[in-house]
Amino acid sequence: MPNPDGSPRYAPDAATLRRRLLPLLAARGPSGYEEEPVRAWVALAGEFADVHVDPLGSGHAVVNPGSTPRITLIGHIDEIGLSVSHIDDAGRLWAVSIGCWDAAILYGQHVVVLAENGRVPGVIGTAPPHLNDGDSSPKMADLWIDIGATSRADAQSVITVGDPVVFGASPVDLRNGRIAAPALDNRLGALAVLEAARAAAAASVTAEISVVASVREETSYHGAMGAVYATEPNFALAIDTTFASDIPEDGIEHKTGDHRLGSGPAIGRGAVTDEPMARSLRTLAKELGIPYTIEAYGDESGSDADAMAAVAAGIRCGVINIPIRHMHSSGEVADLADLASTIELATAFCLAGGTR
Repeated sequence: MPNPDGSPRYAPDAATLRRRLLPLLAARGPSGYEEEPVRAWVALAGEFADVHVDPLGSGHAVVNPGSTPRITLIGHIDEIGLSVSHIDDAGRLWAVSIGCWDAAILYGQHVVVLAENGRVPGVIGTAPPHLNDGDSSPKMADLWIDIGATSRADAQSVITVGDPVVFGASPVDLRNGRIAAPALDNRLGALAVLEAARAAAAASVTAEISVVASVREETSYHGAMGAVYATEPNFALAIDTTFASDIPEDGIEHKTGDHRLGSGPAIGRGAVTDEPMARSLRTLAKELGIPYTIEAYGDESGSDADAMAAVAAGIRCGVINIPIRHMHSSGEVADLADLASTIELATAFCLAGGTR
């Protein structure tokens, strides 16, 4: 079945998506330090659209500027991380959180300090569990970063307080078209909005399509707020990630909904989303045979849409989430088929001119 405007459907293949995703994963940057991933995103978007970086640092690409309706797709490009807060006499680095962390997963992790003069590898350390008097759950204040330094002066020769820190793991291809990597939350969404705009441009979309790699989602939503204020959309769609339910925890679907790897995008419904938009997304998915689930929100969605909806006189917002396992860890896992389905649905929404 063709797209709503009669154009051929976009069918991204996994190899192409993986090739375009890898440079976004290689470019590291937690909230407030997104320059490198934004540069990588802008380079990809510049292949088919007019691009710029706004004052807050978010990357923008525009297709068919000046047309109506105006549709904005936003995928945040920041990731969680740490920030060096202190260097002690022994050369150990102490850090504070950027975004939401579970300290229990950090012990022993390889990390990279994004220092001003280059990347510095390190390992998260704490007292061994054998010496913890029965308390084996480390807290953030118990963790330090070991870069092999022998003194404060040695560490200060390469590290400055305020330098950001990210997981050091590299992407790994898993079976069945799945990939494991840090920062899939939300380089997946950032790539999805870009590829939807690429496909819409190829199909000669009649609406104005603005896509944004937004900054600071993990901490403040500032990037998305500034972006929709600037683009003044009639419809805005946030594309992010959500918790996959196919893990061995009884009853997780009662908390998060049933969103398994391979089940397609999760379309958000709830207090912060525009119900006609959610209905249109579901209708398009059914008509085009795109697999999907529904994710219900009692209050906030936990995405950029929470802030976007309240900008200016109010923005009609929808949410599409891609399920991932092990969120906010060094080994987030996603199915590239879900990424492809998300892109196809977002493209169809653009070609349909938004809500019907």
